[in-house]
Amino acid sequence: MSDIVADLLRLSEDPNADPRSRRRQTMDRLVQALLAMANTEFGPEDAQSRSAIIHMTTIIRDMTGRIADADDATFSGIVREAAMLIRSLQRRQAEAARFTVH
Repeated sequence: MSDIVADLLRLSEDPNADPRSRRRQTMDRLVQALLAMANTEFGPEDAQSRSAIIHMTTIIRDMTGRIADADDATFSGIVREAAMLIRSLQRRQAEAARFTVH
């Protein structure tokens, strides 16, 4: 999952893409990363965490256009917070996995 953060923060590799398109691609990657985490990393005992992530992805998806149009500082802040959230969820899952009996 650590690759998700790198993918999320990597801008579009299309040199002809405009900044708004790159930002939309970043937000799309964020939504995909969070949904992947919600669908694969949280079991029935983590229903509240899964529900919160899905709710947040719905908000981000609904606001993607406005986020893409935001000023640089606002957009960077949103991406930074999202990356911190993903890292936090990854750490939480790694810690929980240590106590899971297989």
